[in-house]
Amino acid sequence: MASAGKVRRWAAKKGAETPAAGVSTPLTEEQKEEKQQQQKQQGGALEQQVVAPPKLSAGQVVLARSGVKSLASTAFASGVRLAYTQRYAEEIARVQQLLPPGSRWVDSHCHFESILGRTWRGGGKPQVMEGEEILDLEGLVRSWPEGLDGCISNFVFKRLSKPGARLSEWGWIEEHLPQFSASSPVGSKIWFTIGLHPHDAGNWDAAAEQKVRKLAQHPKCVGIGECGFDFFKHSEEEAEKQEQAFRAQAQLAVELGKALVIHARQAESLCLKVLSDLVPESHPIHLHCFSDSLSHALLMCQRWPNLRIGFTGSVTFTPKLAKGKGKGKGKGGSQDSEPVVDRIEELLLGVPLERLLLETDGPYMAPEPFRGQTAHPGLVHRVAEKIAQVKGIPLAQVMEATRMSTRVVYGI
Repeated sequence: MASAGKVRRWAAKKGAETPAAGVSTPLTEEQKEEKQQQQKQQGGALEQQVVAPPKLSAGQVVLARSGVKSLASTAFASGVRLAYTQRYAEEIARVQQLLPPGSRWVDSHCHFESILGRTWRGGGKPQVMEGEEILDLEGLVRSWPEGLDGCISNFVFKRLSKPGARLSEWGWIEEHLPQFSASSPVGSKIWFTIGLHPHDAGNWDAAAEQKVRKLAQHPKCVGIGECGFDFFKHSEEEAEKQEQAFRAQAQLAVELGKALVIHARQAESLCLKVLSDLVPESHPIHLHCFSDSLSHALLMCQRWPNLRIGFTGSVTFTPKLAKGKGKGKGKGGSQDSEPVVDRIEELLLGVPLERLLLETDGPYMAPEPFRGQTAHPGLVHRVAEKIAQVKGIPLAQVMEATRMSTRVVYGI
């Protein structure tokens, strides 16, 4: 791997800088018979006991009446299913009390294949389940709060995302395209983008381009990407491949009239150069999971009127949790001891409200107080709450503005 300095020299040379509903699993006939025998042996006659139902909290009422219980088929670590389900139900009740009727919002960026292929935990780092795939997309969608119009899932890896996986993200979307159709029970709430992430840029070739072109013809495909640069740890050869893949996808987005979704980390000038070379000023652009400087954000907004900037659950992290462990240490990391929270709040204050997008980037970076769990679109309102808090404006105003920005970029 090359050092960051080596990559910068290369850049300079280029001329740029689920839960269950809490209902017990019914006993099988065999288990019932065994239980009866045990009770008889203990001399206890079987008696039918009538127990008064417990008083339900507001969240438990939501849990009982809504689709939260539809997350039951999602895999959970041992002992956390009921607790997470009840907590999520309380969260839905809370946000619906905060917003006036008719409020609408969208999660503009997540990854279904990864969300549905993880073991959901009550805390700590979500575990990837090797060789197992969770298929209940419909259950996930039914669990969302009222007002969440839907989400846009990015499919950006040709290679397998985890050991033992049966499908890559590309394979997953091909297999599940019927669920995105108008005839699907959840088709009206889900859209997708197709592209190649910079971490997989080495797989961009003629066959990959043909595949992206084909999938981009689907009526529910609304963008190309995420694509771009990520200079966390890359050699000059890998950096060259990232630029080649980014340029090809930017050209394709313009040709097909699709939104361009950009992942750019530690590459402000290179990103600006590619866009200046290839992308018309009127083209819709989504700067995903933005973490660069405010000056860069404002410059990009000035150059491309239909560009919007996405923020994730990382904006909710506390100073202690947001503090980085060294240069480039993850999407929420910091290059030094300066609190990331201060920089994030500067961005949220400095970027105009009408240029913002809400996103989870699920399953990554679940917002507080769900940090360490599996992020999914049903939690994206927490990002909006943080924006409202920092800007000192009503939450409903954030929802309205970001919903409009989703229409501007993606036409939905």
